[in-house]
Amino acid sequence: MDLVQTVTNALVVGAVGLLLGVMVRSLHGQIRSLRAEVRRDIADLRREVRQAIGDLRREMGDLRSDLTQVALAVGARQRANRNR
Repeated sequence: MDLVQTVTNALVVGAVGLLLGVMVRSLHGQIRSLRAEVRRDIADLRREVRQAIGDLRREMGDLRSDLTQVALAVGARQRANRNR
């Protein structure tokens, strides 16, 4: 009787272990694909932020140029002591 219980317990433990192994392997694959997706999303966001920063710098340069033109048009003179 003890032998039957031992074998039954061993089979149940083995089956549960096998099931858990399959589940963990599946989760590992899902996590790996999610990590790859997140990395792609981060790379896309970095590209977008760099593009936005470049656009802002160009707009600031254009605005600076426009302000210079307005200042020259109203007769403003360049300061002798420019702190940059």
